[in-house]
Amino acid sequence: MSNEADPEDRRTPRESRLKQEHRESILSALKEVHDRVYAAQPEGASPKLSQGWVDRRRLLLVDLALHLCEEAVKGETVGTRELAEKVHSVLFVAKELAPGHALEKAAELVLEALGEGDPDAHVD
Repeated sequence: MSNEADPEDRRTPRESRLKQEHRESILSALKEVHDRVYAAQPEGASPKLSQGWVDRRRLLLVDLALHLCEEAVKGETVGTRELAEKVHSVLFVAKELAPGHALEKAAELVLEALGEGDPDAHVD
């Protein structure tokens, strides 16, 4: 058995990490897309399962996916609980747009797992 660390466990030098300018560029692009999603929202109420309702759910899914992306790149570390909560939200809405694909079960598993993890954990 080798005493050498697994390459996956080694910390990379700061230079090989995401640069702040790239992080800001990505966040800016996400904000622009977010603004477009809000502008695209259909006006008025829509009955459930109508095309307007489906369009609203699709845009909500895009909105939640954007929040997931923002959470992933916004800081030097990633809050594991916050990331898992965002994944749950995406799955919860996606289940309505993809019935029969066990997304509800996946969302429930993520929710259960939230109770098991360290609420203050961050990934560097």
